[in-house]
Amino acid sequence: AQAARRSSLAGNQFINDADDMFAFPQLTMKYKNRVIIDMGNDGDEGNASIVFGDNMVWNFNTGRSDFLNNTANWAWGGADRFGIPDVNGLPPTNISGLNGRLEWWDLGMATQLGETPFGFNISYATDKAKTTPADAEATTDLSTNMFSIQLGATLGSVELAGEVGFGSFTQKAPTLDPQDMNDHSFFNFSLLARGDLEDVGGLDWRWIAAFANGSTKPKMTDAVNLTSTGFRGSFGPVWGTPGEWEVAAYMNIDYVIQDMENTGDPSLKDKESYFSFPAYNIAMEYYLNSWFVARGGVMSHNATDTFKSEVTGGGEDEDVERNFDFMWTLGLGVDKGNWGLDIALEEDEVATGYLPFNGDADEPIAYLSAWLSW
Repeated sequence: AQAARRSSLAGNQFINDADDMFAFPQLTMKYKNRVIIDMGNDGDEGNASIVFGDNMVWNFNTGRSDFLNNTANWAWGGADRFGIPDVNGLPPTNISGLNGRLEWWDLGMATQLGETPFGFNISYATDKAKTTPADAEATTDLSTNMFSIQLGATLGSVELAGEVGFGSFTQKAPTLDPQDMNDHSFFNFSLLARGDLEDVGGLDWRWIAAFANGSTKPKMTDAVNLTSTGFRGSFGPVWGTPGEWEVAAYMNIDYVIQDMENTGDPSLKDKESYFSFPAYNIAMEYYLNSWFVARGGVMSHNATDTFKSEVTGGGEDEDVERNFDFMWTLGLGVDKGNWGLDIALEEDEVATGYLPFNGDADEPIAYLSAWLSW
């Protein structure tokens, strides 16, 4: 299915999944004539997709979740829009803290242009709310709007995709002075490629290359302009027979740099650089019989964070932190051919594993996905 299966595999990007079509819209053709429903355990996140067609395949999706940038989110190991590992601000920019989760609507199409599979996806998201603080009579209007477009094509054994996204957040209240208006604009751009090197040394080797750039620019004074740029490379083998058992293992190398500048005083600048190597992801799917499947995965990062604060003409302070993390996931699935059900277990119920999305630690099931095809 989508969220629960990939999350059970620790967000592994080398095992093919229907979730791929949200990063590579041309792959929508592989999952035509199917309905997919994802649900989180808190009742406030989930999505539903219907994919149909023959030579021209359409995908309609709607849901409630946090993120603007599908392509970068996928590249950095997230199960889907519902979250990515919170690894030092990797792209994309998380806007959920500004105005809660967003209502999303997606329209995608894939077809064959000669010998080349091609696809696009258009996404729009919005959320509006009115709040009245307990100590004030004024009503505050919160409004978020997001828009993104993805294009993708498959050239030989290489899948390519690019995405541009932008949006805004506005907070209006009668008591706010115009120069203190909480008003942000967002922009994201990302490129993604995944390729196969089949039967090299008897194994299927795969690779991922990703680039993402995002910026957040507030219009009010005494705030922070944030620019984030990230690079990722992944490489490793996949072996086994899909539908029976499959194992994927790969190494990652990440480099992310963030620049922060104070809008009220441009001389105040901060910079954070994040370098992760070695980092790895290993996941396995095993069919216990013809229809019942067990899944699990592990991933780890060995990272160095460097923070620099600079005042023009006043020198520079530097702080270096080294971090190591280890995370693991578990899940179960039912695959009856034309329908299925997938469950990702909540980490606190199975010890100290970490699931690559936002879950509720009080529930044994973190995510559930169901699908039906015809």
